[in-house]
Amino acid sequence: MKRIVKKGWILAMALGILAFTGKKKDDRKDAFHFFIVSDWGWNGCKDQQPVADQMARSAAELEPHFIISCGDNFQVQGVASVQDPLWLTNFEYVYKDVYLQCDWYPVLGNHDYKGNTQAEIDYSAISRRWRMESRYYTFAKKINDSISARFIFLDTSPFVTDYYRKQGFPDIPKQDTAAQLAWLKNVLATSKEQWKLVFGHHPVYSAGTEHGNTAELIQRFKPLFERYHVQFYFSGHDHDMQHLKEKTGTVDYIVTGAGGEPRPSGTDDLSLYSHSEPAFSAVTMFGDSLQVNFLNAQGKLLYSTARTYR
Repeated sequence: MKRIVKKGWILAMALGILAFTGKKKDDRKDAFHFFIVSDWGWNGCKDQQPVADQMARSAAELEPHFIISCGDNFQVQGVASVQDPLWLTNFEYVYKDVYLQCDWYPVLGNHDYKGNTQAEIDYSAISRRWRMESRYYTFAKKINDSISARFIFLDTSPFVTDYYRKQGFPDIPKQDTAAQLAWLKNVLATSKEQWKLVFGHHPVYSAGTEHGNTAELIQRFKPLFERYHVQFYFSGHDHDMQHLKEKTGTVDYIVTGAGGEPRPSGTDDLSLYSHSEPAFSAVTMFGDSLQVNFLNAQGKLLYSTARTYR
């Protein structure tokens, strides 16, 4: 698909929050930065290390408040325990740069469910930066004196019926999706923050050739997102970079799953951008505006979009 630079790009430039402009850090002191990377757990192989190295270079300039992972933190088999050597080869030794030692807020992906998912939660008690307090969780952050954001992290794999028919996902049948859905509704309904940002592994909408839309999430999550004015839903699972939005919709759907192994991308009627290349997302919040930048492993800006919370 042809690369698209939306009107949000012009808005972002006008606000002075465009990343990688050569401005001094003090010029962006009011900006709130965080990164998103997904589907990265390849023991540093494939494209994981080049993306990690660029994240470090970008973090040296932007100093993100934290990094979010939208799942598949461990490809192939998941982890067996908090002592599993995969913690070192997939995470600690790959994202080792000093500027990546900020807090990491992960969610579980379907490949994580092939191992011991509780170990990924328990690792939070061992690691200074790994902050998965539960299978689904939330927190709020102040962006400035008058604007706050609610960050909501979901456990999407138990909602996908196909995993109940397959072998190798031992923890999925143990999960209570009704309880999680009730929790999500309560969090959204009681949130007073201007921004509501939701993160999960499986996309609601995706034009990816490997997986595509997740019907169960369209049915169960999308109505809540629309009713309670969620602005963005970020996901991985399809190993590409996408921005999708319904023509009359209010939610921006971002797929940012190219942190380790890109796959061919696709487009459909909802596609605003779709591209397959090793990449991650750098998000900048500045008061009432939010900008999403897709950056490749060389730091090149592939795509940018911005909007206000209203």
